Formats: sequence, structure tokens, C-alpha cells
Amino acid sequence: MWTNVRSLWRDRQVHGLELFFDSLLLVLRFLSISYWIKTLLPDPTDSRRRDNAIDVYCVAQLIILLVILPFGFGPIADSIITGYILSDIYLNLFNIIFIGKIRSINAPPVSIERSILLLFINVLDVVLAFSIFYHHALGLSPMTAFFKAVLVLGTIGYPENATGFWVLLVSLQVFLDFVLIALVFGSFVGQVGLFQRTPTAGTTAELRKWKVFGRQDLED
Repeated sequence: MWTNVRSLWRDRQVHGLELFFDSLLLVLRFLSISYWIKTLLPDPTDSRRRDNAIDVYCVAQLIILLVILPFGFGPIADSIITGYILSDIYLNLFNIIFIGKIRSINAPPVSIERSILLLFINVLDVVLAFSIFYHHALGLSPMTAFFKAVLVLGTIGYPENATGFWVLLVSLQVFLDFVLIALVFGSFVGQVGLFQRTPTAGTTAELRKWKVFGRQDLED
């Protein structure tokens, strides 16, 4: 953890407020289970075992939320578990956005398709997480709470009985949904650098060949 922080401060890519925010993200990684999976399963020659472990962890998060919503362990336990999963998801997403460009700390993903699938799972996780919050805080049934969370995601509705302090809970979902949607959209259009494919020697040669033939076609 501290090695990455020192690498960040030695790297001249970021400075000012962004440098302090990135340092905070690296420190908070210590609380993330997915970070410890990556740390305990480092394999520079074959990352499949580590990636598969991350995939299992993401699916496990989804299953836990699916179980908590209709059954649950009580309002306090459900809120703690759901809050941790939600914070872990966004900690990883913010690391993707802010730390992803620093290759000495974050390696680029092997598959853009895998990254998009994980993002879709994260979207469902966030909807389920706020469904659990609405279920306990507003007294809604599990299905109604899920429906209201989907409406908030689509910005076409909200829980009508969310008044007073609970309006902030709905506002928080709107903000977090916006971050997720922006990241998913960015992954599709290729604007997020972390999701851009890293060209190999073969693809680089093909690009050069394409440029040569394209130039000749234009000249002809």
C-alpha cells in the first residue's frame, strides 16, 4: 500500500488536489477485499487465476445482495453489509478513473468485454443496495423497493414516501447512478483510457499495414 503511495508521489503525472485524492484512494484500498485478492494472487505471467477470483468475488457480492433483500439479517446487519459492498464497488471504480492511468500502479485490463460485464454487475449491485436501504428505511416491500430503485436509476421516479432526511438517500443514489452510467458509457465509446485496448505487436503491424494501403487507395 505505502509502496504505491510513494510511487504515486514520485510519478509526475498528477499533482495538487488530485494527488491528495489519489493518495487517499490508495490508502483506502487497504479496506477492500478485492484489493487483497489482487495482492495475495499476484502472477505476472498469467493473471487468469487472479481475474477469476475477482469475478467470483463480484458475483458473490451480487448473490449476497439478492439474498439480503428478501430475507435479510436485520436492519443494522443488512445496512452494514450493504454499505460495505457499495463502498467497495465505488472505491474500485474511483481507482479505475483516477489511478488507472498510472501503469506502475494499475495494470491495464486484459479484456474490455470482461470489464464491461463487471460494470453491468456493478449497476445491478447498486440498484439492489439502494433497494435494501429503501426496504428498511421507508418500510417498502422488497419488490416495491427494487422497483423504486430502478425508477431512480432511470430518473423517471422515486419513492414517494421519501421525505425529510430520507430525501438525501434518494439524492445519493442519483449521484452514484450518474457516476456509474458515465463510466459505462465511457467504456463503450473508448473515452476512459483504462478500457482502451493495449495494442500488441501484431495489431500494431496491422494498423501500419492498414495505414499504408489506405494511403495508397487515396493516392490512386
